[in-house]
Amino acid sequence: MISNNLKSKKYFQAIVEAISYWLGYQSKIGREQIIHEASLRYPIIDTITANGVEINRIVLEKSHPIFKSKIIDLVIYAENMETIFEFKLAKKITGDEYGNEHQRVFNDMIRLAYHNKLHKKDCYFLMCGTYIDFNTYFLGQQSKKLKKQDKIVTKKHKPEKIADYESVELYSNLPDLEETKGWKSSGLYSDWFGFAPGRETIKEFRVTDNDKWGLKKFNAKYIVRKGVDCSLLDIIKLKTTCVAIIPYEIGKERTHVAGIWKIEFEE
Repeated sequence: MISNNLKSKKYFQAIVEAISYWLGYQSKIGREQIIHEASLRYPIIDTITANGVEINRIVLEKSHPIFKSKIIDLVIYAENMETIFEFKLAKKITGDEYGNEHQRVFNDMIRLAYHNKLHKKDCYFLMCGTYIDFNTYFLGQQSKKLKKQDKIVTKKHKPEKIADYESVELYSNLPDLEETKGWKSSGLYSDWFGFAPGRETIKEFRVTDNDKWGLKKFNAKYIVRKGVDCSLLDIIKLKTTCVAIIPYEIGKERTHVAGIWKIEFEE
């Protein structure tokens, strides 16, 4: 059934594979200028429709049902399910503490949490980008920064097609990342996300945490739509669960990587 596929590990792994290879291909042929958050919809939609979801069940940039003048990157309607996605590209400004991108990532997370709280929908956050940017600015690993000529292009582990779920099985028997080098997070988002499949993280945010970024700024900027029974909270606790990520051991051989986290409002 479609609904079972939409929640399967293979389904999410297929999406991160598709994103990674699509980004790598666009970069390889010199089309970096078309890579932006909105363009991520294309490989994701290709994967979703290949998985059996009809194209007319996918809505892009849907008006947010809770917050005025805000949109949702992608909504999937399949059977009796509604699945919400927000996308971000890792880049240098992603790692700037108190910067606009730091706040934008936070805002995506909080919007998803409110959606999950009020409507009980499945909400997901996707982060992707070059291996260097993902590793350096999103995880905060200040490892050796590779020069352009040192970038490694994937020569193995490539599925025959985007939605070749059997080929994704080759990742399922990897040892637990805690027993290997794994992704090591030490940056701004180290206590927001776990970087291994199934890893859960719970983080509480308060309006009193910071004047420069965070919940105080979110509450000052966001306006609840008229008629919506929702009050902006002074304390929000988020639960994130990594549902798919390009394994570190394979990711370091690629130009681009991606990960997906389920976002839930923790009561």
